[in-house]
Amino acid sequence: MQRLDSSHRKLMLAGASALVLCLAAPSVVFAQQTAQDDQTVEEVVVTGQRAAIQSAQKIKQNAEQLVDSITSTDIGALPDRSVTEALQRVAGVTIARTSYGRDVDRISVEGSGVQVRGLSWVRGELNGRDSFSAKSGRSLSFEDVPPELMAGVDVYKNPSADLVEGGVGGTVNLRTRLPFDSAKRIMAFSADMSIGDMSKKWKPTGSALYSDRWDTNIGELGFLVSLSESELASRTDTISVDPYFARTDLVPGRTVYVPGGFGYRSLDFERVRKGIGAAVQWRPNDQWDAALTFLRSSASQASTERAVGFNPGSSNGPAAGTTFTYDSAGHFLKGTLAQSPGGNSLGSSTLDTRFADRSSVTSDYALKVNYNPNDKWAFSADIQYIYAKTKTVDFTVFNALGSDAAPATLDLTGDLPAITMNNNKAYTSNPASYYLSAAMDHHDRNDASEWAQRFDGAYTFDEGGWLRSFRFGVRNTYRESTTRETTYNWGAVAPSWSAPSINNLASYQGYYELYPFTNYFRGATNLPATFILPTASLVQNYAAGGALVAKLAAANGGWWGTFNGDYDSLTAGGSGGGVNRQKEKTLAAYALLRFGNEVSLWGEGREIDGNIGLRVVKTESEGKGLQLFSRNNTPTVPAAELAFGNGARRDLTGGRDYVSVLPSLNARLKITPQMFLRFAAAKSIVRPDFGQLQPFFSIGATNGYLNGSVCSTSIPDGAQSNCVFQYTATGGNPELKPTRSTQYDLAYEWYFASTGSLTATVFYKDIYNFVTNGVNTVKFTNNGVTRDVLVTQPYNAGHGTIKGFEVAYQQYFSFLPGALKGLGTQANFTYVDSEGARNAASNPYDSSQVSSLVGGARDDLPLEGLSKTSYNVAALYDLGKVSARLAYNWRERFLQTTSAANKNIPAWFDDYGQLDGSIFYTIDDNLKVGFQAVNLTNTKTKVLVSYPGNKAIGLTDTNWVVADRRYSIVLRGTF
Repeated sequence: MQRLDSSHRKLMLAGASALVLCLAAPSVVFAQQTAQDDQTVEEVVVTGQRAAIQSAQKIKQNAEQLVDSITSTDIGALPDRSVTEALQRVAGVTIARTSYGRDVDRISVEGSGVQVRGLSWVRGELNGRDSFSAKSGRSLSFEDVPPELMAGVDVYKNPSADLVEGGVGGTVNLRTRLPFDSAKRIMAFSADMSIGDMSKKWKPTGSALYSDRWDTNIGELGFLVSLSESELASRTDTISVDPYFARTDLVPGRTVYVPGGFGYRSLDFERVRKGIGAAVQWRPNDQWDAALTFLRSSASQASTERAVGFNPGSSNGPAAGTTFTYDSAGHFLKGTLAQSPGGNSLGSSTLDTRFADRSSVTSDYALKVNYNPNDKWAFSADIQYIYAKTKTVDFTVFNALGSDAAPATLDLTGDLPAITMNNNKAYTSNPASYYLSAAMDHHDRNDASEWAQRFDGAYTFDEGGWLRSFRFGVRNTYRESTTRETTYNWGAVAPSWSAPSINNLASYQGYYELYPFTNYFRGATNLPATFILPTASLVQNYAAGGALVAKLAAANGGWWGTFNGDYDSLTAGGSGGGVNRQKEKTLAAYALLRFGNEVSLWGEGREIDGNIGLRVVKTESEGKGLQLFSRNNTPTVPAAELAFGNGARRDLTGGRDYVSVLPSLNARLKITPQMFLRFAAAKSIVRPDFGQLQPFFSIGATNGYLNGSVCSTSIPDGAQSNCVFQYTATGGNPELKPTRSTQYDLAYEWYFASTGSLTATVFYKDIYNFVTNGVNTVKFTNNGVTRDVLVTQPYNAGHGTIKGFEVAYQQYFSFLPGALKGLGTQANFTYVDSEGARNAASNPYDSSQVSSLVGGARDDLPLEGLSKTSYNVAALYDLGKVSARLAYNWRERFLQTTSAANKNIPAWFDDYGQLDGSIFYTIDDNLKVGFQAVNLTNTKTKVLVSYPGNKAIGLTDTNWVVADRRYSIVLRGTF
């Protein structure tokens, strides 16, 4: 298997070489710098990008915890186009490339989930308070947050006691501006137009901010309001090769591996992201101040996809008169596929158009009051209310070719798969060749809310001793979460055995079209033919389109129907759809002692400072669900089995109360005023997702036949079941414990200039109570009958370790002559490894995923989202009126999911690197104009699959994806 194309390999080597040079550079540069050089550095006018880097470095240098920051000194000017894209530049942080973890067929161009040091258990905060999206999980969808409203982003990698619990991976705090942040009035705006080279649609982004402060008779008042709206249009093209099957019937005496089919898709994506932030500050005197803040962020993500797939399946073979070509390991390389060896037909096909529309809104209201009665005491009180909701409508309609599709040639010997269809265009362009096969829909409607109250106090000790201050506080929260969702409801519309061709469906006229897949893969590969697909207008209006398709299904032997909006009734099916209602209360208290003094080390006085603290939090959770006993409708099984399987349905309530004790220590030794050693140790927790906590059991029977005294699943022809072979169930687990970690960090930091530093951190996490899914035998009693039931549900399993290191370097080379003194660089490298860690290996409500759980076939997989190595290299330039950046981000292959959608086996993202760039010119003190570009290298995303239980196949390529290069023209103003 070819792991990397030559251009990608060269770029990787160049990036790695640049990283080595960057990390070696300080020893050369520092030897050249003198005190006079330091004076020269101070004379550089610090603005824009350099000012942001200086501000972020100052936060990291002065913090008592291990923290990395991204700041925006220009209004509305985080260095990247989204919060997720900005976060991936931080050492130890990587981002996901799919909107939904299991859906590896659809790439998110702006990134989605965030992992810190390989862990996805990342707590999202807004100004130090809870922030979340309305999903069954607890995380914040960072891609939904307008970056234009942010003043900065802080990533805490090891907590202190005053930080809110809940981030085993880390805590990401989004900071917005307040009116007292500036001593004067500010009016600012940003405006840009963006285009993707494949979507070819210009889309606008704009933001505006007004902030001012006044002295009044009642004290100083400040007011700030900021608005943003951002639109994006992009396109991704994907070529897919189905998972491979081991075959012993194609080559005598040899096992070979052949894909089950192939396909390709094109997805047009449009996103609208809006935000409004407002803040009022009041300072009546030197003792009191208060801030009332509001932030509302909303996002709408709509995708329209056209897909073609031919899937002859596990028994396919070379078409008549042809043979397959294999590599030395027996993997298929090229050949002409037929439905069976020696056949003349390709077999089943799916040609679909899909529309998915997800909208989300999060509104945050907060009031904080500070009281400082004297120079010893300080108090604050904080109250927050947050409300979030999401809604998704997903609708797909499938056409299919008749059974006469000719065999197709698949060639995997090049950089991209080459597909040749032997059908002529007259056949594939004729509506009489197609029937309307099926439809599928999915809906969810979720909401979540939380009240949080917090009180903090601090006492400052007299100078001269080890004790600097004592901080303490309490925090109380009450959260409600309701998740409503359907399964993916697939159903036949006009089955092939009874269907007329689509040209004979009168009401379907005008709802199908020849779709050309224009400029597919930018012309890098030729598509075999033009096919007839449902129109976008049919699937983009679910109410009208769904009603039409349901009517056609009723008239043509199908069974698909529209969703009636009743989520509660779905739970009776035991398929995982329905309603999950959760409540959670927390009460936390903490105490933190800040210390510091000078000690004599190595013959000189050196400062040691830091904090030691303890956080204790009690959690009370409660969920409401159902216990369901599927009705056994086979009268020939024993009466006791009919009594047990009587269709009973009863309410079920469950939950758990627990107390977590979380000590922490953060210590810093200042070897010199600019050179530190840090040590951090802490315990941390992350609570189970609400979807895992649902109290729910759906119990069903697998009937069998008595062979003597043994009940087996083999039923003779003409006989009826007369016993129950096995009872199985799926369920949630309201008794789950939180995942907890004991973690350590040891860091070296050297701040040799205001924008120059070299840092290195070694970290270790011992993690207990991983939540995974497995199978256990549990006794259930119903209607007076007790039976053993094989239950698939989440449970806490063992422990594992995460360990690794990070290295980061940044510097501007201000000692260089002339225009070269504007040059600078940033670079970081991260290595992460895990042992014993376990994934939530499958969805227990999806029977297609559950079968592989028995025997632990997936226990040896690494953690989802964990890349062993990742790095960033950026070339910077800031001098006078010009500011520019060229940034390359790379991460090693990682496991995306243990069970990919529609494949139900593990899927991996291959090594991936992307080059982005920007340049800005300062017109005057008020205006800047710039140009930004994303994905300059036109990097392909490659997805691979592996085969639990059949490792001899190895990893095989399954998806090749290209996305837009995105370009933006930007204008920013501050007055």
